[in-house]
Amino acid sequence: MFRALRFVIIAALILVLVWWIASIPGTFTAHSGKITVTTSVPFAIFLWLIIAALVTILLRVIGGLRRAPGGITRWRGGRRKQLGEAATQRGIVALSAGDAKAAEIEAQRAKKLLGETPLVLLLTAESARLAGKPDEAKTAFEKLTQDKTMAFLGHRGLLRHHAAAGDHDAADLHAAKAESAYPGAAWLKTQRFGLAIKKQDFSTALGHTTSKPEIAALATGAARAATTDRDALAYAKQAIKADPTLAPAAVTYAAILRKLKRNRAAKKSLLNAWKILPHPDIAAAYLENVTTPIERAQAAADLAKAKPGHPESELILAQTSLDAKLTGEAKRHAEAAIAAGLTDKRPYAVLAALDEPNAKAALAAAMQPVWSCTACFTAHDTWSPACPNCAKPGTLIWKTAQSKALAAA
Repeated sequence: MFRALRFVIIAALILVLVWWIASIPGTFTAHSGKITVTTSVPFAIFLWLIIAALVTILLRVIGGLRRAPGGITRWRGGRRKQLGEAATQRGIVALSAGDAKAAEIEAQRAKKLLGETPLVLLLTAESARLAGKPDEAKTAFEKLTQDKTMAFLGHRGLLRHHAAAGDHDAADLHAAKAESAYPGAAWLKTQRFGLAIKKQDFSTALGHTTSKPEIAALATGAARAATTDRDALAYAKQAIKADPTLAPAAVTYAAILRKLKRNRAAKKSLLNAWKILPHPDIAAAYLENVTTPIERAQAAADLAKAKPGHPESELILAQTSLDAKLTGEAKRHAEAAIAAGLTDKRPYAVLAALDEPNAKAALAAAMQPVWSCTACFTAHDTWSPACPNCAKPGTLIWKTAQSKALAAA
């Protein structure tokens, strides 16, 4: 309705204008040399309007012809851009599907059409990495770091490249640069945590975890590696606070106290640790400076009083009694340890040394206690802050034939 009304109004205005021009009286005369043209004013006006329209059309045609080469170039550029973006999209899909060959082909096509744009560089780097061409991937990632917006992805790729090559120092450098490019990235925090563990930089790794088992293990490692007694003591206390049951933490703390000539405090700390959860490493540390066999048996008795009747208490009494040639006590405590559920090699070794019947057969069949990783289930003879096999921190637990009994005690 509105459009029809508008058309009627415009048409009426045009008719009024034409009528008004046609009603203008008088004549119009033009001279050009010997030529004289005389016509009415309305006709002259209409003629002028026609000439103006023709000139306008002519100028537009000339302008269009002048702009034609640029328009064709822009059209071709737009077409190349469309084809390049399509190739990039297909390359990303191929990467997601794990098709390295297709991803490489599309990356090369996108590069030819678009040049080394940030997105093309990322596609090139990731497709090369997927295809097992680390040098090509590294070159593309290095170029990507020059782009302010995509620098994080470039350093992220270089971090993974150097970490895979075992160059942890270079990986750590790119981790720092990636952090600067995109502060607070959760993925980066995990990577820096793993890098610190691989470099055995346990003090740095501590800042990237809130897990108490991990804190206890890493703080113990940091205490052992500390360059000052003050730092070592602080880390050891942090470890014990995070996990009072971790025997290596208790042993490390006692060793630092002894280094500081605080022998009474060291002895007390070991007694407290034994009371919480007895462990052979704690016993070894407690008896470290006791030399004669009889004195070791007496010291073991003092230690066992902190957790009487526990299988490990019975075992340490059996072992020290054997060394002191107290054969009757050695046999009694070894059998008590077995009766309490400790059926690994250690109590049977005591009985075998006493030539008890069937002891050697039981010794051969029994398991050897080990530090076992709860993540990869690999067994290790000694404890370390992180599993030497899978590099997971805080996953090594002391595993004996009666671990369940220990946990319940």
